[in-house]
Amino acid sequence: MKKFSAAVLALVMAFSMAACSSNNGQKGSENTKATTQATTEATKESSKETNAPAKDATPEEIEAAIAKKLGDGYLCTVNIPEEELSFGALGYVDLTTIEKYVAKQTTVPSVNLDNVIVVKCKPGTADKAVEGFNQSLAQTVEYIRQYPFGVAKVEGTRICKVGDTVVFVMAGAAYEGENAEEAAKLAKAEYAKVDEALSSVFGSVPENLAVIPKA
Repeated sequence: MKKFSAAVLALVMAFSMAACSSNNGQKGSENTKATTQATTEATKESSKETNAPAKDATPEEIEAAIAKKLGDGYLCTVNIPEEELSFGALGYVDLTTIEKYVAKQTTVPSVNLDNVIVVKCKPGTADKAVEGFNQSLAQTVEYIRQYPFGVAKVEGTRICKVGDTVVFVMAGAAYEGENAEEAAKLAKAEYAKVDEALSSVFGSVPENLAVIPKA
């Protein structure tokens, strides 16, 4: 009986040790999974932070990003004089609603109509600025179709709104020639660079709110 009892006790102890080992292994696996999951989530969060859109970029930073991307094709190298703001695209915007702005044009605005204007609006007024820029654009489109030069560039204008910031871009390398298809191809390539610049600032390409009147 003693031998039998000892044998039974040994078997019970063996089964207990096996069960403990199994439980520990299962817990270890669960802990590993939890650690891996936590690491993955942390990596995702870190990635989100890295690619977070810079919605608080200043007008100066946005204009600089566009200028850098266009390179030699960026012709807006002159600040629009304050006394001339009312004669251009900003003339259609209520300046009292603007907190900060950058407004650039070419050295010969009568020949190259390029404009890059970035405004930081007071809260709740950005949509009005978009409307104003579209009114200005409509006037320019009507003019450019009567005296066709740089039509593709004008019709490719970008008007974007991100938060309280509104960006007006009519810019790119000038086409030297008379082939309309080639001019359109160049304008498309230049505006692709503009979109890349806006994406680098805002995290994605903002919707183009420019309204081009039908011919």
